Amino acid sequence: MDSIEEYAEGKGFTVLEITKSVDEKSVPETIKAAYVEKDGAVYLLKENGSMERIGSAEYWEKIERYKPVDKVAKINTNIKHVKDLVTCGLCDEHKNTTALLNVVVTNRCDLRCWYCFFYEEKAGFIYEPELGDIVEGVKVAEKFNGYVPPIQITGGEPAMRNDLDKIIKALVELGSPHVQLNTNSVSLGIEYFENPEKAAERVSRWRDAGLKTIYTSFDGISPDPKSNPKNHYEMPFALQAYTDGGIKSIVLVPTVSQINLKEMPDIVRFAIHNLDKGIKGVNFQPISLVGLTKKGDRDKLRVVQSDIVDELKKKFNFGMEVWYPVPTVASLADVIGKEPHIHFYNNEKCGIATYAYIDRENNKLIPITEFVEVDRFMKDIWDLDHSIIKKAIFGAKLIPGAIEYGNFRKAFSKKLLDYILQDELPNGQKISEMLEGVIEKGDYSHLRTFHHNFIFFGMMHFQDYYNYDVKRVQRCSIHYSAGSRVIPFCTYNVFPSIHRDRFLKQHKLEGEIAEKLRKDSLEKKERVMSFRERKDEIVKSPIYRDAYNI
Repeated sequence: MDSIEEYAEGKGFTVLEITKSVDEKSVPETIKAAYVEKDGAVYLLKENGSMERIGSAEYWEKIERYKPVDKVAKINTNIKHVKDLVTCGLCDEHKNTTALLNVVVTNRCDLRCWYCFFYEEKAGFIYEPELGDIVEGVKVAEKFNGYVPPIQITGGEPAMRNDLDKIIKALVELGSPHVQLNTNSVSLGIEYFENPEKAAERVSRWRDAGLKTIYTSFDGISPDPKSNPKNHYEMPFALQAYTDGGIKSIVLVPTVSQINLKEMPDIVRFAIHNLDKGIKGVNFQPISLVGLTKKGDRDKLRVVQSDIVDELKKKFNFGMEVWYPVPTVASLADVIGKEPHIHFYNNEKCGIATYAYIDRENNKLIPITEFVEVDRFMKDIWDLDHSIIKKAIFGAKLIPGAIEYGNFRKAFSKKLLDYILQDELPNGQKISEMLEGVIEKGDYSHLRTFHHNFIFFGMMHFQDYYNYDVKRVQRCSIHYSAGSRVIPFCTYNVFPSIHRDRFLKQHKLEGEIAEKLRKDSLEKKERVMSFRERKDEIVKSPIYRDAYNI
């Protein structure tokens, strides 16, 4: 074959970028690949002839403005690069530290979602580590990064563990600044329906242990099992349990395919309607088609980030112009942060995000770009971060303010006023006061006022064989704890025989304890099925009707 460039151009494509991917028939061998454009769409074209849609040309143009370029975060490791970052996890060629550490506390689950690749029946064994092993894994991540990162407790379904509060407490005591729970919310919702006090007390234990955020699955508001196979009937009661138990930060996480794509605007409306129950955002996750999937089947399911943006635009009248890739904030974090700190040196293709003001009176969303000149502000911060001269000039301008206000952060927050287009929100509160608190104090607690007025929208498009990009993995910041190693999300899950399943199987439970947990899983699965047989009773509940605005 000719070079990948000649091959692409011979097929009428414009070549945008050269990278490496995997040959799905000979994993984990890497092959040459190129991002190419034709007729307004961008694809990943591989030298083996396979091609996968990546997004619109408009999407590509936007993310290209915020590439991390020369940003590299030092990883504290002596692990040498082995083979195109497919097999070695975090190594000396990885360019980003951990922004979120996934800690798997079980592979058991009370659901059997059609696209899931993780739960114990599919794995063929049970993995449920002891608390001491969990703690040691986080300490390894601390050594890699120079700090204890934010942590997501995940599974399987972590709520199946009776000692979840002890796990949360231990992670907080290790020094993690933010511990969140990745859950399907099913068992909690059922428990609240049957015994509200007991469910709320369970949530209170999590909160008192230090849990900050619930990161919960939610694939659609329709009871149709094709669009929301997870938790339609349980979610209203779970939300009430979180409220009663004192958790005030909830993110809805839809796994998005062509099956439920059109429900995404309704999920946003659901989030807005239930803001008082603690919902702070929606993080869309285009489905990752792990394993061998025929091209025709992939096309029937595949959703990319620009598809979701386009679907939301139909209902909320703002599109790609208000969305920003993760590395947009890399320079800002470096300018105001003290090392060691979390970096955002992600590849620009990994995810995009935005904020929108919630105008309750007029029942609409107003993008953050109507209040703040985001593009100009981020460009100036990038220039500041990359230019010694501009940094000196900017710093000189801030010195009088720093003297006047007593510190650099406060002077910097005052400088932000230059970028505000409309300071006063429709409800009378001021953007300047919110941003001043966030920048000056620089901690999670000062985001509350902002999040009371603005809702977060994000998406992370995790990879599979067909859109795999070695450059993306090289800058991954969402990692898994795996004993003595820390492994990027997409290598961990895309190549389970190399990473995830291999590690979990090495540490599987056997004997009487495994059988006891297997029996418990079966009972919980049957409990879900029994609960859903009561749907006529469920839908009459005021809690259900209020959550779905019936």
